[in-house]
Amino acid sequence: MALTAKNLWSNQDSGGWRPYPLVMSSGEGPQQPLFTLRRNRHMTRSHALLWALILVATVADILLTMTGTAVGLQEGNVLVRVLLGSFGPAGLWLVKFAAMVWLVGGWALLSDRNATIFLALFATVTVSVTVYNTALLLATGAVALP
Repeated sequence: MALTAKNLWSNQDSGGWRPYPLVMSSGEGPQQPLFTLRRNRHMTRSHALLWALILVATVADILLTMTGTAVGLQEGNVLVRVLLGSFGPAGLWLVKFAAMVWLVGGWALLSDRNATIFLALFATVTVSVTVYNTALLLATGAVALP
């Protein structure tokens, strides 16, 4: 499917100039908007499950990162490392807050199908990082299982 940008402004419907959405088109069949501006966003079951997974994994990632840096391990993400060095834990919270703002924005603008894919990709990355951090802390002996 090729992305085609139609005229961004249209004066159709004699209601004055209105924004015209970017559309996805393969040249055949109906065109689907790439972004859908909404006033209300309905939470589907899959979205609720993915949001819960993302929030739990994000909290775990924050706790594991704080534990790892407290025992002398180095943060692997360069941006987070710089912000942790400059602002302490507030730098980590800043990065996580920015990621959540980006995530909410994408979820709000994308269609249900694309929002599900977007959340699933974010959840996959966040859970993977959390599993890696847990394995690293266990392997280094920084934390031990009871």
